[in-house]
Amino acid sequence: MTLPHPQSDLRLSATIDGESARITAEGNLDVYTAPLLRAELTRAADAGARRITLALRSVSLIDSSGLSALVFGYKLTARRAGAFTLCGDDRLVARLLARTGLDRVIPLHHEADDGGKASAAGP
Repeated sequence: MTLPHPQSDLRLSATIDGESARITAEGNLDVYTAPLLRAELTRAADAGARRITLALRSVSLIDSSGLSALVFGYKLTARRAGAFTLCGDDRLVARLLARTGLDRVIPLHHEADDGGKASAAGP
């Protein structure tokens, strides 16, 4: 499923497989699009996903509303005794997590070339 937003270029796609979900976001994560991400995270959790990976591909902007949506995803999975992980190669995300201290709470992994498995990465 892809959800475009008329005021931003965010594109979301999701795959839910039992207790695991992978949501891919591309574009801007901002005041206009954060509600779309929150809705997709909620949809995945309501479908039974306890482990949610959010792959941030080519994300060029994350404002405070976008950051709030990331915290929402973390809290949503934590309330369900699950796990929330960010995945991607973008330094923007690593810097943002480090500056806000969220790097100690929300893991960030780089996507590997071996079938989508993730390996730990630092900022």
